[in-house]
Amino acid sequence: MEEKMTTREKIIYESLRLFSNKGYDGVSMREIAAAVGIKGASIYNHFKGKEDIFNAIFSEMIKKYDDAAAIMNIPAENNPQTISIYAEADIKQLLCMAEQLFAFFTQNEFAVMFRKLLVSEQHKSPAAAKCFKEYYLEVPVLFQSRIFDGLKKEGKFGNYNPDIMALHFYGPVYYILCRYDSGCPYDECLAMIKQHVKQFCKIYEKLN
Repeated sequence: MEEKMTTREKIIYESLRLFSNKGYDGVSMREIAAAVGIKGASIYNHFKGKEDIFNAIFSEMIKKYDDAAAIMNIPAENNPQTISIYAEADIKQLLCMAEQLFAFFTQNEFAVMFRKLLVSEQHKSPAAAKCFKEYYLEVPVLFQSRIFDGLKKEGKFGNYNPDIMALHFYGPVYYILCRYDSGCPYDECLAMIKQHVKQFCKIYEKLN
């Protein structure tokens, strides 16, 4: 666990840990309070209930990703500057970005617990289903589609549908992430990610 966390941050962390291990419905507010080390009633000074905590977990995950992306110098905003960064990047830089991002999603404790929670709860909790759909399906594909559209206009890729390109790129990435979660060794998964990025660029940069 991170050191020097505020009580609110401890509640978010311990809630995520409990939710990812026992399921959203299997955890009570009193149990969360006990894990944090505060009285049961005190938790309501910070959150209205479990749904409020769940929403805070989602917001915290976005913040952690944005902070990590900034440290790794990986553009997270979808704007012309981001497109320029990707357009100017060579294959070595792209592979470095891919490795750093894969490491974040597989080695960052918060990110791993967050994914485990959403995957396990998406068929039980509407809130989890909504977050899973947004964070792991819609947002990454939309982001990549816009990037590929910009790169196509820059002449970096062939004249192909950017939405389909995004599906072609993200589908294997998510599959490899699932393989890692099911026990495939990290080094093997990382090697697949790198091979995928290389082949994707090689294919689409030559299409017209």
